[in-house]
Amino acid sequence: MSVRTELAKLRQQARQALNDSDVKAISDLMDELSAEAAGGGSAREHDSLTAVFNEAQKSSAGSQL
Repeated sequence: MSVRTELAKLRQQARQALNDSDVKAISDLMDELSAEAAGGGSAREHDSLTAVFNEAQKSSAGSQL
């Protein structure tokens, strides 16, 4: 396999990993909000959606090292 092909494949995997972490953060937040709306569980207080995404990006960046 050529170096260019391998590099393109690695870039695609990196983009997919970032997308997967965003989707997981959204899913976790929706689960929390759903539980809170149903009267069970406790949603995070004072967290903005931006803070949740930043937290998810930090954790995914640490796991890629």
